[in-house]
Amino acid sequence: NAQHSAAKVYVLCGWLAYMFGEYELASSIISRRREIENSMNKKIELYGVANFYDCLTHLALAHKTKDTALTTKISHDIEIMMKLARSAPCSNEHRILLIEAEMAFFTKEIDSAINKYDAAIAAARVSGFIHEEALCYEKAGDLFLDQGNSRRAAYYYGLASELYCQWGAQGKVDHLHRQIPL
Repeated sequence: NAQHSAAKVYVLCGWLAYMFGEYELASSIISRRREIENSMNKKIELYGVANFYDCLTHLALAHKTKDTALTTKISHDIEIMMKLARSAPCSNEHRILLIEAEMAFFTKEIDSAINKYDAAIAAARVSGFIHEEALCYEKAGDLFLDQGNSRRAAYYYGLASELYCQWGAQGKVDHLHRQIPL
């Protein structure tokens, strides 16, 4: 069905916009996808990928704008991610850990955030999700850069860059090198 296909394309476009730091665009894509989904019988989840990147997008926007109201948009998606993490931990444990890390970073619970990032990295590695392991390293690098720890940020960004390269995402590697002031 055309609506189903369009919704899937919106999931992928939202993912790309998020990965390249275009959070407003990603949010607008999410809104459009949800409009389509509302006219369908069921939501596109793609094994949690849509919920995962929806959560990360809204958290990134909340962090960027300091708008705590944006975090309420993700409560339903977090519930879905928790269920998926329980039923399919291999695919989703690292995702919920990264969401929890981002929430802790947003609420300035830095020690908790660091522990969650490291746990998310380990879980993504065990599960073989190299691109999401890279994302976990990148997001941890953001935390360390925000905290003024450029040495540790450079370490995490370097590992993110290596993993994105291994994954074959040279465009993301180039983007990371352009965006990170190290």
